[in-house]
Amino acid sequence: MNKRSMRMLGFNKIKQQLMRETSSCLSRKLVNALFPVQQSQEVARLLTETEEAVTYRLREKNMVSLAIFDIYTVLDKAQREILLTPRECTDIWHNIGIYDDLRQHITDRETYPLLCQYIDDIADFSELIRTFTHIFDEDLQIRDTASSQLQQLRQRMRDLEGRTKRYIQEIVQDKDKQKYFQEALVTVRNARYVIPIKQEYRYAFPGIVHDTSASGATLYMEPLNMVDMNNELQTVRVREQKEIERIFQVLTHTIHMWAEDLHNATQATAQVDMIFAKAKLAERMHACRPKMARHGRIHLIQARHPLVPAKQVVANTIILGDTYRMLLITGSNTGGKTVLMKTLGLLVCMHQAGLFIPVEADSELAVFHDVLVDIGDEQDLTQNLSTFSGHMTQLIYILKHCRVDDLVLIDELGSGTDPAEGSAIAIALLEALKQREPVVMVTTHYNELKNYAYQTTGIENGHVEFDERTLQPTYRLQIGAAGSSHAFSISERLGLPPDVLARAKEIRKQAGDMDMEQVLAKVNRQAKWLDEKERILKKRLQDVGNQAAQLYREKQQLQAQYQTVLEKAKAEAQERKRQLRVESEQIIRALKEARKQSLKEKTDEQIAGIRKRINDLAIPNLPAASDKRADLLNINVGDFVYLNSLHGVGQVTAIQGKQVTASIRGMTIRVKRSDISQADTQEIQAAQQREKKAATSEKTHSCIRPKTVATEINIIGETYVDALPRVERFLDQALVAGYSPVKIIHGKGSGALRRQIHSYLRDLPFVTSVVLDDGDNGGAGVTWVYFST
Repeated sequence: MNKRSMRMLGFNKIKQQLMRETSSCLSRKLVNALFPVQQSQEVARLLTETEEAVTYRLREKNMVSLAIFDIYTVLDKAQREILLTPRECTDIWHNIGIYDDLRQHITDRETYPLLCQYIDDIADFSELIRTFTHIFDEDLQIRDTASSQLQQLRQRMRDLEGRTKRYIQEIVQDKDKQKYFQEALVTVRNARYVIPIKQEYRYAFPGIVHDTSASGATLYMEPLNMVDMNNELQTVRVREQKEIERIFQVLTHTIHMWAEDLHNATQATAQVDMIFAKAKLAERMHACRPKMARHGRIHLIQARHPLVPAKQVVANTIILGDTYRMLLITGSNTGGKTVLMKTLGLLVCMHQAGLFIPVEADSELAVFHDVLVDIGDEQDLTQNLSTFSGHMTQLIYILKHCRVDDLVLIDELGSGTDPAEGSAIAIALLEALKQREPVVMVTTHYNELKNYAYQTTGIENGHVEFDERTLQPTYRLQIGAAGSSHAFSISERLGLPPDVLARAKEIRKQAGDMDMEQVLAKVNRQAKWLDEKERILKKRLQDVGNQAAQLYREKQQLQAQYQTVLEKAKAEAQERKRQLRVESEQIIRALKEARKQSLKEKTDEQIAGIRKRINDLAIPNLPAASDKRADLLNINVGDFVYLNSLHGVGQVTAIQGKQVTASIRGMTIRVKRSDISQADTQEIQAAQQREKKAATSEKTHSCIRPKTVATEINIIGETYVDALPRVERFLDQALVAGYSPVKIIHGKGSGALRRQIHSYLRDLPFVTSVVLDDGDNGGAGVTWVYFST
């Protein structure tokens, strides 16, 4: 992308702001080399990196410090086996700690896939960390235990220092020698313990002079009888330094082995730091990621210039590249035309460098191959170019190099020369640009260009507003109408004498140009009126949308409440079923005991009691499959009705408010009115015959004594609804009689009746096993039922 354009648009200032958000000199170097890219996929990748960093800063509480040192030179020394200094080694250790923290914190590959790609370039330095920890302590001092030899030498050195200090203290405290001392203290000169002696006692005190004070009045002397002790101490110190040097030689070789991994980790960390700097800058600018557009589309909602202070900046919506690829902006001087143009160009550069831009979230922005700019005074005295020549040189360059996927920004097109000739050249340039089809934004004051835009497809007029009441620009862009330069109003505000201003208006009127200004003023007033109407309409639409959203939320809440009630009803039904099973187990045990005691009458009463309790159990009105039958509004006792939840016809026996009691297949149940529908004539007749048959069967079965209880039942040809009451009575009688197993003959057919009977049997607590016949006595058409004994 054109470097001159980026400089003129202020991209270097954006990079300076970005540098302030970085943590290391390495990432600042990366920012300094930052350049907009031209490929859409690469732009998307850079923006996604920034987005991941923004997300990380929002979600994660513990931020990792990325303040690493530049260790490239140190690594180069290590690769050449040049001995590293302690400071160079501790710089590497500092960096390794940051590398390890980074690996530990950024691990979520689903949320941060691109950041994790950088983390993958950071090796596991656990082994190297152990090496450094063995050598250095928390204060970056070399440990005594860095080697066994160093530990011995330092212990010897401490012993010698202690002995030497004790001896020299005895000398200092000797009362006979007090007159020699300038001060009664011990100090060190040239790594040897000395005593400050007065100049006049130089030859009276036996010793070696190592230093003198600035005035010469004090001599720092080493007592002669301490020379051997100081020599021995110095020897140990030299040996200590040699051992430390040996340790650093080993460490340098170790770093040499890790140099490539350390280099890669340093690069990756610097990149991550720059990405997080982009995220910080986005937060500070209240910027966001626009949607990626195509074919030069620009739809920036409430775009703000990132270098203008927040209290002064005016947001504008810039639309360009759809029905028109050229936007001609007119309006007053100092009205913000140039700032608006620079805003667009700078935001494009930021966007293509992976930076979020200060716009609203629904904004869209295409990726451009280049941004070609002619803004400001291009006068060049060294090349003997006038203002017009400077502009024209740049315009010629733009015409030569622009292409369909470029953005062209031209400020004050045709200015700097005769207005008639300048406007003619400007129109010709616009025609030439229109043929090349880049996206173009142009500012001008020429009426000829305004007329050209009105008459030409693909070009749209726009203007920056001017408040005629305050005689001040508002800096707001209005697209769809040209604007006036408001030279008279601005001159009046700046203090042009009234008589001069009146004469200027008279001259302008004589020239015949006032009509155009009046037309533009009228058009702009109408445009403002339409904009206000549009704003009101959008507000009303937004209110309607908010109301619809509120209604939707309320609907969701009601559905959630309904689901909660439904789940509660299901849970209650399951609990009732569980309680019934427990009670049935108790009854079964009682029945067995009663059978043993031959108390038939008592068992009959108990069977009837448990059956009544089962039949009287209220069935929760859970959602049933949709049925096309019409719900009954008026029903009476004795009516036959269709029970939706049971898929059958029953007879109404009682009505209590919204609850209806009905008899169906020998059972009495309570249901809600909403569960009842109209039954047709055929269903009613079938139900009446079934009830009559069931009554006869019940009467017959009630006369049976235990000795005549059957051990098998045949239900072939019956439906599950018809067969179930007979099977229930058969099982009750067989259970009381103590028969096990018993046989149910249901036939093979489609297998539906068998599956329904088996499902029913498995829910009975007193049934221990349900087995199909082995094939000799009916096979799959016969089921054997075993009871608990």
